[in-house]
Amino acid sequence: MRVAQALIVGVLTVFSLAEKDATNFAFETKQLSKRDATKYSDITFGDASSVPLNYNGPRCKIGPQDAAWPTLHEWARLNTTLNGKLLKPTPAPAVCYPGPNYNAGACEFLVGGAARRTRFWLDDPLSVLSPWTQGNTCLLSANVSGPTRSCTQGGFPEYVVNATSVRDIQIAVNFARNNNIRLIIKNTGHDFLGRSNGYGSLSVWTHHLKGIEYLQNYKASQYKGPAVRLGAGSETWEANNAMIAQNFTIAVPKLPTETVGIAGGWFQGGGHSNLASLWGLGADQVLSINLVTADGRFVTADRDTNKDLFFALRGGGGSTYGIVTSIVVKASKGLITLGTATYGFTTGPIAPATLQNPTANITNTQDFWKGVEVYLAFAKKIVDAGGFGHGDITYHGNTSFSFAGTFLMPGFSAKRTQDFIAPLFQSFRTEAGINITTPVAKVVAYAEPGNGTNAAPGSNTFSSRLLPRKNWSSSTILSETSAAVRRAVEKGFSVRTRAYGPKLDLVKGPYAAQGVSPHMRNMVIHLTVFSLADVSSFWVAESVPGEAASKLKVALARLEDATDEIRRVTPGSGAYYNEAGRLEPDWQASFFGRENYARLLKVKREWDPWVLYWAHKGVGSEGWAVETGDGLSTNNGPLCRV
Repeated sequence: MRVAQALIVGVLTVFSLAEKDATNFAFETKQLSKRDATKYSDITFGDASSVPLNYNGPRCKIGPQDAAWPTLHEWARLNTTLNGKLLKPTPAPAVCYPGPNYNAGACEFLVGGAARRTRFWLDDPLSVLSPWTQGNTCLLSANVSGPTRSCTQGGFPEYVVNATSVRDIQIAVNFARNNNIRLIIKNTGHDFLGRSNGYGSLSVWTHHLKGIEYLQNYKASQYKGPAVRLGAGSETWEANNAMIAQNFTIAVPKLPTETVGIAGGWFQGGGHSNLASLWGLGADQVLSINLVTADGRFVTADRDTNKDLFFALRGGGGSTYGIVTSIVVKASKGLITLGTATYGFTTGPIAPATLQNPTANITNTQDFWKGVEVYLAFAKKIVDAGGFGHGDITYHGNTSFSFAGTFLMPGFSAKRTQDFIAPLFQSFRTEAGINITTPVAKVVAYAEPGNGTNAAPGSNTFSSRLLPRKNWSSSTILSETSAAVRRAVEKGFSVRTRAYGPKLDLVKGPYAAQGVSPHMRNMVIHLTVFSLADVSSFWVAESVPGEAASKLKVALARLEDATDEIRRVTPGSGAYYNEAGRLEPDWQASFFGRENYARLLKVKREWDPWVLYWAHKGVGSEGWAVETGDGLSTNNGPLCRV
């Protein structure tokens, strides 16, 4: 049953003693009234219950090339209704191209890298971290001469609503649905699969829905204790600063200056953190969710209200069921610390910047790969102890490889960490012949102050795989797993392993997120296969039209071939929804699990029969596809039924 969230007016306090239906953020009290909506037919609310079960609307979402596309006058009226919140931005690299947007100084600011030391890319309404999914129609390059060089909107949205209230979002949702325009959602731009851009779309930009409230005594169904309310646009570094200032801890993405939006796609895809083996996933921490659904209504989802949405939103994938405006998550009083140590081993001449301390130099490649296998064996112990382990294997060409490892052990003292890791280094020496000194452990803060300036677009492609516990059931299976990793790397790729295990029994109380992929509950390592080439370079170097697309197809095929090495030794497992390849096969089972997918699809169809919220390989997306014309899996084309 759908229950609309009532309008609640009040003043937010830093330390709230309120119940679960406490005052929302101020931006959530500004809502679109039914009376105002009926005055403007383009923004009237929808009624999902009136949509036929097998609704079959127009074949494609309309775009600027279509006669039905709103006129400039109609866009102007929308902007007036939004009080000037409608943007029509051009891609940032346009300043490097001949034409009205050319600006040599601005181009140098972007190309030279100075922008990376600022908030420029994060505060840009179009930019995402993997711009190739847009179609690479406006590359960031100082070399833009030649007949194939141009800057067009491509797969970036035509218009952006800079949402600063629920009302803004409701108007955008209703306008897009009523006009059959593709709607997309962009928060911070940490989007690796192209779910935050789309040709001919209207984008809802939730980046400025900021807010972090520590609630000392929060009450919800079968929960009483500290909690934190987070606005959709709140970033990890902002949460870290709040934790330090107010002495609490919540689960957040890794790194002190991380700019991931906690209340966006991170938790909706599951959400891993350095506390994943201790507390479970980010989705497991969520107590309540406020969102705007496809009919344009503002609702709350929790254990008592809109239970089906609460199930789906916590792990069932972002950009699928609604636009989240805020969430309430469980918190712990006090600040958690991490016992940590770093180390590495390498073959061949490796640049010093890639090395850890201490690092062993190995002359025998077989010893290197035996060392990788020794680490993989130890990874399960890290997970079972509640820790998080990094093990990055980088291919440097020929027979040169490096391994960089880091331990992050919540609540461990330096001595306990030292004692815990000592057996691994003994195994390195005795089993792999790697004579590496046991690193000196120390204690660091889980939440470190940041300023949020560490993200900028990149164009590497990658895929992922979750390595299940059964791969640790015998030394034979583990050796086969290690050999598969080696084959993937030797095909010219680098592999990042993150050891964590968010088992269901870690989650206290009835808040374990059932919408999360069962593969994540049974994993020991989340493995990612990275390409070494920047795919934008294909377009920069293109001399024949279509050559770049052909090269990218080959690169994507090579990536899939390397990932298949890992898939073959992990039958029945899957990949992480937020960090996977655009070409992930059998994605319904891989991202969500088959039984889970059927339940998630039921929720999707009930709440969004229009398929207004469409995300690449998200729940319910299989009936639609982007028609690119060049056969590439990008967003540079209309979204149409298949």
